[in-house]
Amino acid sequence: MEKTLAETLKDADPDLLDEILREAESRLGAQLTTAIAADTRAMTFLGFISAVAVATIGAGLATYSDKPNLGTLAMFVGIGFIVSAFFAFEAARPIDFDLIGNDPASWKKDIRDCVSLHDAKAEQVAFYDEMLKSNRKAMEESAHNLKRAADGTIGTIAIGGIFAILYIGSVIPQP
Repeated sequence: MEKTLAETLKDADPDLLDEILREAESRLGAQLTTAIAADTRAMTFLGFISAVAVATIGAGLATYSDKPNLGTLAMFVGIGFIVSAFFAFEAARPIDFDLIGNDPASWKKDIRDCVSLHDAKAEQVAFYDEMLKSNRKAMEESAHNLKRAADGTIGTIAIGGIFAILYIGSVIPQP
């Protein structure tokens, strides 16, 4: 049977284990910084695209009575922006995120079992490894949702623009 990561790390030289621990904590800190920046980006995009959606739907409603085709187009474009805003919200919503360290109560079992500092560090590094993987998965899901929001916005602009050009071409007299 293959050893667990914690068991393998217990065999590491103490200086090497200290370096592995330092790098794991550094990586967790970098993930937190990156996640906060990504959340800020998603929230900014959410606010922007929500305002654009409201303005576009409002313009569609205001235009609908005089130019129903143009008003309908604007409302459909606004709905496309709302879909993009939904994905931006999904990217920005709170997620489970693991942080450096642990609760002091987590040490009770190690103290009771007289676990050596070296073995405790090995177990902590193995715990950090799981945290890093969990954070990475959560960040990838958020990034995917933000990409969907951006792609939806670009698609909405492209399709809305094509139909707007077709509409303009149908109302402008041709020479």
